[in-house]
Amino acid sequence: MNATADRFDVVLRATGETADRLEKALRSGGLRVFRDVRFDEFDTLTAELVDAAAGARVLLAHRQHGPAENYRFFTDAETLQDFVERIRRKVAADRRPAFVGRHPMLRAVHQALGSRPVVVLRGLPGTGKTTLAEQYARLFPGQVLRTGPFGHLDPDDFLPGFHLALARAAADRLDADVAGLDLDRLRGLLADRIGAAPGRVLVLVDDVPAGLPPAVLDRLLVPAERVRTLVTSRFTPSPWAAETVDLPGLTPDESLRLVTAVRPLADDAEREAVLRFAARCDGHPMTLHTTAAVPGPITGAEPDSAPEAVRNLLRELGPLPRDLLRLGAVLAPAPLPPEVARAALGSPGAAEFDTAVEELVTHGFATRDGDDLRLQALAVEVAQGEFGELLGQAPEAVLDGGLLQHARVLADHAPAHRVRLLRPVAVAFEDHGDPATAGEIHAAILSTGEATSADLTAAARVEIACGLHAEAVEHARAALALAVDEPGRLAAGLIAAQALDGQGDYAEADRLFWQAEPLPAAAQAAAARARRLRGRPRDAVTLLESAEPDDDLDLERARSLLQAGDPRRARDVAAEVVARHQAAGRERHPRFAEAQLVHADAVLALGPADRKTDYARQYGPEHPLALAASVLADRARLARHPDAALKSLAATEQVVLRVFGDNNPLHLRIRHGMGLAHARLREFDRQADLLEGVVGPQIRLLGRSHPETVESRLDLGLALALSGRGPRERATTLVDDAAREAVGSLAAKARAARQLVRIPQPFMTALFTFERLVWPGD
Repeated sequence: MNATADRFDVVLRATGETADRLEKALRSGGLRVFRDVRFDEFDTLTAELVDAAAGARVLLAHRQHGPAENYRFFTDAETLQDFVERIRRKVAADRRPAFVGRHPMLRAVHQALGSRPVVVLRGLPGTGKTTLAEQYARLFPGQVLRTGPFGHLDPDDFLPGFHLALARAAADRLDADVAGLDLDRLRGLLADRIGAAPGRVLVLVDDVPAGLPPAVLDRLLVPAERVRTLVTSRFTPSPWAAETVDLPGLTPDESLRLVTAVRPLADDAEREAVLRFAARCDGHPMTLHTTAAVPGPITGAEPDSAPEAVRNLLRELGPLPRDLLRLGAVLAPAPLPPEVARAALGSPGAAEFDTAVEELVTHGFATRDGDDLRLQALAVEVAQGEFGELLGQAPEAVLDGGLLQHARVLADHAPAHRVRLLRPVAVAFEDHGDPATAGEIHAAILSTGEATSADLTAAARVEIACGLHAEAVEHARAALALAVDEPGRLAAGLIAAQALDGQGDYAEADRLFWQAEPLPAAAQAAAARARRLRGRPRDAVTLLESAEPDDDLDLERARSLLQAGDPRRARDVAAEVVARHQAAGRERHPRFAEAQLVHADAVLALGPADRKTDYARQYGPEHPLALAASVLADRARLARHPDAALKSLAATEQVVLRVFGDNNPLHLRIRHGMGLAHARLREFDRQADLLEGVVGPQIRLLGRSHPETVESRLDLGLALALSGRGPRERATTLVDDAAREAVGSLAAKARAARQLVRIPQPFMTALFTFERLVWPGD
């Protein structure tokens, strides 16, 4: 080790009177202490501190920000001497493999993060990427959000997994309320929280899989100036604007120090043998460490592959350490609470289990991650191949512990428990605003043939959120048939009615549910929404007039009032919802964003649309009023300046996506406007592409007969006909169906559209008809 690396037991990073007393008590207790008082400054990670922390067994950091527990070292129930004794025991029990040869790499990572917001730490399996990243996290002058590992996930599953992991870390470490937030809103919440508090935050993303495009990788980053992101990976995520720090093998001298930290060498001959072996294995740390732990002299002829070295040492282990590694084969390569691991192995004696854990830690086959245990992936893989995987009591232990990441992986190894393991995983994804991934989990549950009425109802609910109304109807009907009690029948009936409404089958929806008197209280908002989506907003308002104040009910009332032509009352009701969320500090909740957008539409309906500049100046360019007014102004420019309007709409779209996400009427209004611009430029294929993604969400959010939806349906049919895409019957059907629901100013457009889509294709070059139809004032 470096000269200073083995001189300290404890690194104390703190200032103040309590820290002074603690330092004195630790030293009096026989512990070697390195004191650092510049711990809250990013650029003060000195070489001395790196060396001291690398050799020390305990790091005590008194943060100046973050959760309340970071302001104290010990509780009122624990005296200073009790605390010192606890630290003494921790130092004595810590048998981590020596952190050899990585001090310059810590400095390299730190320097890279000083100039770049994200750094990739790259290295081969077993080179210690995670260990180095965790060591850096211990020294980082700020709060740390740990996520991962993700290397076992398919690329398509990475973002959903990262989303859940980041939400858990934010809730635990930053005490953030993340309920209902999709990934982009979660990133926005964290950016707000971090921007409003002192100190830096490190997001550690461990073991990113290969094959992720830059657009996915960019969503790892929290858009805040004081956030740094450290990614570990076996691969180079390309092309991505991140600096890469490569983790090489150890030098001959470092290799020798690693081996001698594990075992003494007999003589110079064995020393030379170690150097020959280090050259053959390219200084691979795990190969060196594992080979050194195998009994017998080192000859230099040992197998130079890490898996073979691990296999040789595994044969020396007892049954319980091997079983713990075999258990890892059916779990995710993520931190595991020791009590859960012990329960999964059939609850062996506490002393025997602790001994097994310490044996794995000593050999580098496991590391401690706070209070949890992390099994080394390569050791788990070799143990599985050598001795087979072990299920044991893992399903019950994982379910009792609420370990969703482990539950999802374990479900593939435990068919008898698959449904029970996957249910909470599906709930978690749905709760965090990811119905698509929740739907995939529900599909896996339904495929087992063991689904209950509640499973089918839950599957139908997320299918509605994904716009899959036909599938939702089928599953909700099946849920009704299986329901064994009144609550189950009510839940299934409500979802069935919503799905039927979504596909326009109103009579059947009424027969199933909406005509029930009285409607259950929980169904009132859904019933009002059904009436609004059918084009009966006044009925929806009447249904909600006597309802008690409630965010869901009031938000639905505001939408219905706006659609019913009462923007003044809609504005006031939406403002009440906005104010309640602001008072509760829930500005990032999806309902807050929805209420803001309804309020903006109501305000614009009451005043001139040319106040875009005024709203932007008064509230800021990202305020809902400014954005909604900007969209109206751009759409008004489409007829004469389609290129400029298209460019402006595209820029506004990026802001709306960042602030509000994509599941809102304003974003769909922007997309429809962009389609009109493409039509004006005679790019009907591109218009059709845009509108294909607009009509379905508009039907879900606004209803089939809402003027914006009707216009999008008309325009999609026209775009398909004018571009010659697909069968003419589809374009004709789209226009005819929409025309039946067109009223007011849209009725004239619908009549002309029905004539236009019936013109034979050779005459479609007569675009003046279409242009005068869409922009009659041009």
